[in-house]
Amino acid sequence: TGCEVSLWVAEQFVSDLQKSFPYLFIRAVSSNKVLGLFGQELVMPCTGFPYSQKTMEIKNSPIVMIISHSGGTFGPLACSNLLQSFSSSIFAVSSEWDTQVGKQLRSMYSDDLLSSRIFSTGVGVRPAEPCSVSVVATHQLLTNIFEHICVSIISEPMFRHVSGAIITELDLQILERCNQENIRALEEIVCVDKKGGELHEKRCRTEQELRSAGDLWADHILEVPKAYIMSFIYVMVTVTSGWPLISGLATASGLRSSHWTFYIVRFLDACLYFWLPQINITILRLIQGRNLRHRMVGRTVVIGDCPWVSQCADAFLSKIFACSYSIAGLNVLSANPADHLVHRHTHRVVRGSLLVCGRPDGRLPALTSLEASTCLSVNQASSIQSIGGTCESITIGHNKSKLPLSKHAIYLKSHRPLFLSEKVLDDIDAHEDLVRQRQAKKSEENAVIRGRTFYERAASFFPLKKDGSNSFLELSLSRSRKAKTARSSASLLGAYVDLEKQARKKRSETADVFRAVETMIKDRQGIENARRLFKEIDSDGNGVIEVEEFIAAYQKKDPNLSEEHLHRLFAEADIDDDGMLQFDEFVKVSQMPNLVGELSVKNRDSRGLTQVQASKERYFGEELRKHSLNPGVSSLAMSQSQYFSMELYESRIASMQRFVAMTVMFHQMGMRVQTFFPKISFGYWGYRMDRTHSIMRIASTASPVSGADVRERIEELRLMLKIESSVALIARTWRKYSMEKRGQVTSASEGK
Repeated sequence: TGCEVSLWVAEQFVSDLQKSFPYLFIRAVSSNKVLGLFGQELVMPCTGFPYSQKTMEIKNSPIVMIISHSGGTFGPLACSNLLQSFSSSIFAVSSEWDTQVGKQLRSMYSDDLLSSRIFSTGVGVRPAEPCSVSVVATHQLLTNIFEHICVSIISEPMFRHVSGAIITELDLQILERCNQENIRALEEIVCVDKKGGELHEKRCRTEQELRSAGDLWADHILEVPKAYIMSFIYVMVTVTSGWPLISGLATASGLRSSHWTFYIVRFLDACLYFWLPQINITILRLIQGRNLRHRMVGRTVVIGDCPWVSQCADAFLSKIFACSYSIAGLNVLSANPADHLVHRHTHRVVRGSLLVCGRPDGRLPALTSLEASTCLSVNQASSIQSIGGTCESITIGHNKSKLPLSKHAIYLKSHRPLFLSEKVLDDIDAHEDLVRQRQAKKSEENAVIRGRTFYERAASFFPLKKDGSNSFLELSLSRSRKAKTARSSASLLGAYVDLEKQARKKRSETADVFRAVETMIKDRQGIENARRLFKEIDSDGNGVIEVEEFIAAYQKKDPNLSEEHLHRLFAEADIDDDGMLQFDEFVKVSQMPNLVGELSVKNRDSRGLTQVQASKERYFGEELRKHSLNPGVSSLAMSQSQYFSMELYESRIASMQRFVAMTVMFHQMGMRVQTFFPKISFGYWGYRMDRTHSIMRIASTASPVSGADVRERIEELRLMLKIESSVALIARTWRKYSMEKRGQVTSASEGK
């Protein structure tokens, strides 16, 4: 639970956790809703949301995580008191150990000062209203908490079974590698290293592009006050001197004021006064090289990205301009481009609207369709034209491909290894580049050979270097890992669909026992076919597969399989650790496209937790591809086991990089506007963009829900819970007594 940006970051955390463990009941609920339902004498209904005292199961001692960076926001602070009547497992995420929320939670563990249940981001007090560092720090800390929760659950087979764990150790290894490499990516976005020093100019290219985009949009906003100043100077000079521009030129050219044509001159001067602001804006745009077709009104910025990024960036930008002068004001909107951006905002698109949209990394097949939807939304918004003009759109993402209708595309370096699917497609693109290179070289040589003598032609077939190597045959393969081809979202989507079709066709042509089992499981008759294979492996016919039968069956298929690998595979599938595989557990094994890839390394610490190390592969899936036990399975089919890793990379790593990039751009934009007014007023006019009129970030934050009844409600709720527990205990005891009594009566009647 939390409020505003803390809640939005928490919602993404809950989404990732729920996907990883679908059997768990995990919810992210606003602190105001919790207070409205349980902290009021008269319950405040949550209209439009499926929350009520009946639907929210918080009476069975749930695990509660309160997220409040300041630690003093009213809603979370009141919830830290209120929820103590429901649960003793309450944790908090805040900026420091010593906060108001931390004080409330430490009072629950007065006997042990260190058992505070406080997770600290360590960034300290951030008094600025626009949230940037605090949001990123909270998101990063939640990523670390997410990894620890996953490790704790997947370390125990029973926990994995009960929670329906989807995430694997390989997923966590990939996430941890991306998490570590994320530091380098963030350094280049902000142009500051992790120690606080400035980076070399060559590594600041991304930051420079972001600040240039911020300067451009700042010029859009400042054109109105600049045109106002230019108009003021013109009016003051011409009226005071009595010489308007056109009249002065006419008089200087010899035209007498008594002549009738002088009335036309005065009419033109009147028109010049009337349209003077528009004329000055046009002059500014010509000088600065900006679009002339934009409307000459206040600007609107639309932010498109995944929910937590778009909402947090919206809050950041709107607060930066909260205290700006109305002549340089800004309207900020946000939406999810893969969902409702088109429906909510494209009908508002006018010439001069400013759209910034974060693009997911569509080079990953799990995100290709998501990027295609995002690009389609941007294209739809940018295709709405009036008088040849449309909105000005900028995309921020990791794919180098630029949309044809966008103004600019800012590329963020990934600083991570390629995934297996990327490697497959990259090899294909590199091969095509190599073929084109050879064809171009051959065409050039043929053109040169035509003009040579016979001797020169003969010598040209053996062009040797100094070391004796043949330069024609030794074409560079250095691009085989990173081809120059930059595919668009549509091209990526088509390429992956074609590869999937080819892989499906190949699977149908070269199906073996294992792939046949995988295919049949998906069909209506699949379970029966899998059961038939299960009976074949179960040589003693006792209804379960023992480890010796399992190893014998798989080694019969492939004698090269080591017993160590098969033992680990058996232990991974044996959920209940009884030393035998039931039919349901066998089905899980048969569905694995690559047996080695699904194994978990049982590397545990003294607490019994699996120790997950960051992946050290040159590209994710290298070991999966190298140790494939089933040659018929294509690399693309193997990469499907990485789809969840790709989703986690998008939600935990890539989305954070896009948010940081947006804050850099918006900060430059706001700083330019903030420093403009003191310059033109000799320091008299000015404002601070780190403040708003409401001062929302102080400890006594206002809340739409009153907390006056919380103290009384705490005692009342505790009493109600005790009564309910007592009633439940009495009911269980009575049922047990009734069943025993009924059994005694039945025995007595049978005895008679």
